[in-house]
Amino acid sequence: MKDAYSVLEKEGNIIGHCQILNIDKKNNSARFGRILIGNTTFRGKGLGQQIIKELLKIGFVDLKLHRIDLGVFKFNTKAIKSYENSGFKKEGLLRDYRKVGNEYWSLINMSILENEFDELWETAIH
Repeated sequence: MKDAYSVLEKEGNIIGHCQILNIDKKNNSARFGRILIGNTTFRGKGLGQQIIKELLKIGFVDLKLHRIDLGVFKFNTKAIKSYENSGFKKEGLLRDYRKVGNEYWSLINMSILENEFDELWETAIH
């Protein structure tokens, strides 16, 4: 099961997309995937952070999840920082996870639990 969302700018044009994947009702968990601002004009403006916060609200408030995880390539330091700023914790490294051309890319797995989200949410409100 998955939910896909389009990211729109104020005039209603699609500038990116994101997904909540592998929604597991038995274990109350899911995985974020394909968080992307495709239109480069809108990158570096904090939209990724806003997307993450909205997805976290959907996951923890609407879907009543306990755990959300994601994978991010090790070289994507801006995304890693954004996820950490949103409360995600690094869990481990999948070395040489994907072959792209003649090189291998390692993947960092990160997660956030509902109580960690609740603490951040309370801090943001007050």
